[in-house]
Amino acid sequence: MKKKFLLYTILFSSLSLFNSCQDDLELTSDSVITSDSFWKTEDDAKAGVNGMYVNFRIQTQQNYYLLGGARSAEITGGVQSPLTLANYYNNNLTPQNIDVDWAGLYTVIHSANLVLKYVPKITFSPSTVKEQKRYIAQAYTMRALCYFIMARSWGGVPIVTEPTENTNQSQYIIPRNTIEETFAFIKSDIDQAIANFPDANNNKTQLALPSVYALKAEVNLWTAKQLNGGTADLNNALAAINAIPGTPTLMPSFKDVFAFDKKGNAEVLFAVRYSLADLTSSLLDNWNQFMFVGPSDFAPLTSAQATAVFGTLGTGSGNAGISRVQPDITRFNFAATDARKDATYLTLYNGTTPVVTGLVKYNGTVDGTIRRFVSDIIIYRWADILLMKAEIKNALGQDPTTEMNLVMKRADASASFTNDTPAANDDVILRERLKEMAFEGKSWWDIVRFNKTSIVPSMAGKQVLFPISQNTINFNPKIVQNPGYTN
Repeated sequence: MKKKFLLYTILFSSLSLFNSCQDDLELTSDSVITSDSFWKTEDDAKAGVNGMYVNFRIQTQQNYYLLGGARSAEITGGVQSPLTLANYYNNNLTPQNIDVDWAGLYTVIHSANLVLKYVPKITFSPSTVKEQKRYIAQAYTMRALCYFIMARSWGGVPIVTEPTENTNQSQYIIPRNTIEETFAFIKSDIDQAIANFPDANNNKTQLALPSVYALKAEVNLWTAKQLNGGTADLNNALAAINAIPGTPTLMPSFKDVFAFDKKGNAEVLFAVRYSLADLTSSLLDNWNQFMFVGPSDFAPLTSAQATAVFGTLGTGSGNAGISRVQPDITRFNFAATDARKDATYLTLYNGTTPVVTGLVKYNGTVDGTIRRFVSDIIIYRWADILLMKAEIKNALGQDPTTEMNLVMKRADASASFTNDTPAANDDVILRERLKEMAFEGKSWWDIVRFNKTSIVPSMAGKQVLFPISQNTINFNPKIVQNPGYTN
């Protein structure tokens, strides 16, 4: 049975990679396999859901950060060549040079659509029928999450609710839905997910009631501030946070939230699991490898100094030291007593001059002599929720002091929040989010939601929405490019 489960996982992962290249290849439908000989048993359903999570993890290897964080001015050029990453932090993206598009997220949506089509038809035993509902709820949640990522990045996108099961390409040549239609669909999927979850169980690496309520809160906060949803959406967001079940709480130490040996801790609601056990299946390390520094990056330091630093970090050789990008420390204003500074990035000096920085927050672990960037990618954690709640309360004219002080004092016991005008409070809340959530793939979307893109110097005269890649438009000529870009 374990061999069958592994085979199905590899099958779904491999098919998703082929599916993302359908503009270049004529392929036989992957669901010729799944509908005729798959989707028959409970094990098939479990494998199909697992494949959905594998496909989403592929998106968090790099694309999730490129869409949600890279444009926010929290990174800058590293010691080595930045490859195409410079187009993101310099905000020089065009339809021709953007190397992230929505094809990968539609692969995840395809997996969710397969689950939603076939899992309800499978007969589960009375003792496991709850798992059937859980799988259905997870697919609704995953589909909503993927559309939410796309809507914040590109605006309205084509809504696809059926799996791609035939070779009739015209079925997929459809125009974009409006942004309003896209968000109405996202909210509908969230409601369906909540209705289907059979209980409040949460293993933190799968979508569950805590994470779907967190998603509902963030979606309604976005539409309240970006789509004129106003008080109604703010109240929906606040109610969703208050409905989060269980007892999530802040970890006493900020650094422990991201520690490799403390995965799935009390602060985490939902995280994408990365593991050393995955490396045998050729899973690439996640995007944080581009922000790490190694011995070759420390030319200004003596060998003894470099050895001392890397001894402290426990760093081996191998793939360490490929700093394509690095934290832009000029964009942060950490107090000297703020524990988040040293737990977020490492700064090395040549005398008194900072010469290079490297990410600490998601630096993985050492496997033998090779550093592996297999920290979990956290999608929702309790500090994020508290700061969202503060933002919501402030927008409703309520006092956000309680939530702000919980987050701020965890980082710095001497810090405190003083309630002020809504505009002044917003400035403090955003500033705290940019420090608390740095490099977690949230900062760009936070800046957009607060309507503060002017704080990013490279955004002057630039468009907030991403360009749609030329490859996407070549494949689907019914797609209209976002304003401000030419094909």
